[in-house]
Amino acid sequence: MILSGNSNSVSQARSLRPLFVLSVVRSGSTLLCTLLNQHSQIALLYEGDLPSLKSYLFGRFRNGEWRKRWEFWNRGPSRHGIDSDAMPTHVSDVWEASRTVYQAVAIRKGATIWGEKTHWCDGALSLAEQFPDARFIFLWRGLHDVMGGIARGAATERFYRKKGLRTKALIGSEKLRQAYDALKFHGHAVHELYYEDLASNPIESMQRICEFLGVSFESGMASLKGADRSAIEGGDGQHHSGLWHDRIAVEREQDDISPALRLKIDRYLCYWRRRCEGWPKYPADRPRADCLPSMTELWLDRITYRGLMFRDELIKALYALTPLAVARSLRSWLREHSMEPEYSTSAERASEKIEIPG
Repeated sequence: MILSGNSNSVSQARSLRPLFVLSVVRSGSTLLCTLLNQHSQIALLYEGDLPSLKSYLFGRFRNGEWRKRWEFWNRGPSRHGIDSDAMPTHVSDVWEASRTVYQAVAIRKGATIWGEKTHWCDGALSLAEQFPDARFIFLWRGLHDVMGGIARGAATERFYRKKGLRTKALIGSEKLRQAYDALKFHGHAVHELYYEDLASNPIESMQRICEFLGVSFESGMASLKGADRSAIEGGDGQHHSGLWHDRIAVEREQDDISPALRLKIDRYLCYWRRRCEGWPKYPADRPRADCLPSMTELWLDRITYRGLMFRDELIKALYALTPLAVARSLRSWLREHSMEPEYSTSAERASEKIEIPG
């Protein structure tokens, strides 16, 4: 049992600080989260996603049902060794639930920093509003490799074949940059890191993060040796193969993207670098200066992105209204009649729900 109401736990909770690692999919955030958790004072959940489930858990916080529904959504509690029965029955909202449970995970480890790594690109400002003491790490990766990573994952995982995922990664990167700038402008503690720099020089990258967090650097953070991967479902899948080597190496994954997608990325890189003072840093080679997306392309991509976000929230709301027993039966039926491999990450399990109406 990791949740208790004793005074010692309450005293510990008051000294804890939140940290959120934000990125788009296939940016190396699983690697970064695993390295961070090598530190004795850091305990992050791997895509617990609880703060983003407000609409899905709506109306379930008064009777304790939110605990079972969170487990159903992505196995967040069981993946992290959280005793659902020890979680509070009554909480005021998703924010209190997140702080209570995530802090308990940190207390169990004896850590002082709690939080999670997440792909909730639209949620950074909400997290800052609800957790004003939070620190944020924004992880970037060259978009050609992000898209190549999606293509690589699609070879074995249905989640990465999902329509709209590339648009979510493309516009989601822009949303995260806007959030980074806004948080920095308003004085929030933010730190940015590139996957390429992390993989090529993990010691220096993790030392800078420790300075940002105000903790001492621990040498184990620069290696995957002995890392705990138990919360990463499908950690042995092809798309997570790099996690099982002690040595960290840069993975280049852009060979599988189409020429049309490569040109689209180049147009956005040119557009962003003009507007964001050289961001993003990678890829190092620069597209032509006159290679810009048209206003029509910009608007269509943004409209598509908002439509995808609306769909995701709509499905969460629909599941909130569905009896849990019915939802379980429907998921079992879908798995029995699917010829695809079972999903292997919490994000993939969530995507299954999104695809139900179609």
